[in-house]
Amino acid sequence: MNCIKRGWLYTTRKKGKSFLLFCILFLIAVFVLSALAIDKASSLAQDNLRKSLGGEFTIGYDYSEANPYLNVEAVDGSTIMYSTQQITPDLIEEISKIKGVQYCSAITETLTAFSTIDFFKGNIPIEEEFRNTTKILGVWKSEENKHFTSKQINLVEGRHITPQDKGKVILSKDLAVKNQIQVGDILKTDKGIDLEIVGLFQQNETESINEQVTSYDKIQNLMIADLATLIALENSPAIQGFNEMTVSISDPQSMQKIISTIKDIKTVDWKGFSIIENNENYDNATSSLQQISNLVSTFLVIIFIASVIILSLILTMWSRTRIHETGILLSVGIRKTSIISQYITEVLLIAVIAFFLSYFPATVVADQVGSYLQNAPEQIEISEDTEGLVDDNRNGTSDDVANTNITMPDLDIQVQSEEMVMLFILGIGIVVISAGISSISIMRLKPREILTKMS
Repeated sequence: MNCIKRGWLYTTRKKGKSFLLFCILFLIAVFVLSALAIDKASSLAQDNLRKSLGGEFTIGYDYSEANPYLNVEAVDGSTIMYSTQQITPDLIEEISKIKGVQYCSAITETLTAFSTIDFFKGNIPIEEEFRNTTKILGVWKSEENKHFTSKQINLVEGRHITPQDKGKVILSKDLAVKNQIQVGDILKTDKGIDLEIVGLFQQNETESINEQVTSYDKIQNLMIADLATLIALENSPAIQGFNEMTVSISDPQSMQKIISTIKDIKTVDWKGFSIIENNENYDNATSSLQQISNLVSTFLVIIFIASVIILSLILTMWSRTRIHETGILLSVGIRKTSIISQYITEVLLIAVIAFFLSYFPATVVADQVGSYLQNAPEQIEISEDTEGLVDDNRNGTSDDVANTNITMPDLDIQVQSEEMVMLFILGIGIVVISAGISSISIMRLKPREILTKMS
């Protein structure tokens, strides 16, 4: 009679023990399966959130003494800082082709006077010479500029700025209506440079009444142009390329790999630039999900260890009541390995039934526990830079910061075949280890010692 048949006969004969063992294994299976389902749902939620948020890092001038290209000049009583090594369109083109890169928001800016344009007034008094000036933002591709990608502004007429453009500009529709101008019209700057209007944008928000802003910083007065236009307007070594570039990537976890690839570009001396990572949004948004994942992993380890201990103690106590049976089996020539296999088979026969029946209650438990864990942190507030504008030739910085509330994504908890397979693997491991431990005290004895204990 083989070990499987002996195990089946013992299990069906000892109904009380079998039922108690079934209850223990059923509870273990429910907890393990629930934890596995929650862990998988948490991992999927992290992946989805990571892909939806993305990540970004900024390449800009290194304003420290380590930058061999940094120049400091006094102009009209003020000090300006700029680097003679600047971000070129060719470098941006090369970076944009790297796998995982979504957008390259390269910028430079200057103030330009338009005597023929009636600008919107700010609420901060400015000097007379700046009253007819506005900020012109030089971009590589306006559709990849953070003003547009963050939905702060939307193109409503015309087209975007491209790297091949020269003498083109996009301005706000409000400013166009105020001055009765439209797409296709030519604007003349006070420096005598003509700019063709190729597009109009509509801002989604304007400054509040209480917000302090100059006229040239108002979003309605902003103009977006090509790099060639900025070079012509400034006509100085301070602007011969872009001074800052924000690189948006699809997966924050690939940031180090992408940065390493960028630093391998040999046509650039990276001593002149600094790279600043901005993974704060992703880290904040996924921190709660990561806590859930860590908690579930710890819970799984505790359940595994506790299950082995409890099951080992119970099986050890039962094995001591089977000394007579063990002695008889050994006396008729059955090997110890076959006897241990029988004990493991007895538990596995019950475990298989318990594991299958744990499917439905585990689904309910996992859903309830998952909801509790998810509702602990209601919302995650993150700050997202909508544009980092570095005024390299006027020694100033202008940052538009928008606060965004991101709700933690729902945990789609489902017990699927993958979790069931993992349950059987872990469950069989628990059973084999526990049955092996419980058999040590008997199997290490010789047949004569067993018979002595029986007498």
